[in-house]
Formats: sequence, C-alpha cells, structure tokens
Amino acid sequence: MNSAKKITPYIRVLGFNKHGKKIVSAIAKQNPKTHIIISVNKFMENNTDHHLRNMLSKDILATNIYTLAYQNEPVANLDYTHKVIEI
Repeated sequence: MNSAKKITPYIRVLGFNKHGKKIVSAIAKQNPKTHIIISVNKFMENNTDHHLRNMLSKDILATNIYTLAYQNEPVANLDYTHKVIEI
C-alpha cells in the first residue's frame, strides 16, 4: 500500500476492439505520465521504476494464484504467455 501511494498507478489493458484501441491511444496522449501496460514482458524489461514493477509483480502473483484453481491444468505465468485480446 505504501508503494501505491507514492506513484501514479498504471493501466493494464487485457483486451480491446477498434474503438477501445482509440480510447487507449487517447488516454495515452492526454496522460503522458500514466503507464499503459499492453505487454507485461516488455513493461518488466523496460521499466526501471521499482514501485511500478513491484505493483505489477503483485498482479502477476494474483494471476498465478488464480490459475491454480483451473480444473484441467494450472497455467503458470499466464501474464507472460498470453497476449492482449484484440477483437
């Protein structure tokens, strides 16, 4: 919580259509300091902000815990292996 209070939070895009793509682009132009994450891998490789990386690590951990409940087979690191859904 303390880390979250120190930074501008990021926006994590999970999927979009053509209209949504325009909205994400408009948000990025109007808010240049807001980080918009479309690729978790690229963000983790290129971003040096410790607080943002820590927050995203918590998101990734939450996804990993969630996938443990999958009936057929748990999927580890789903955030790295599945791309944004584009309709």
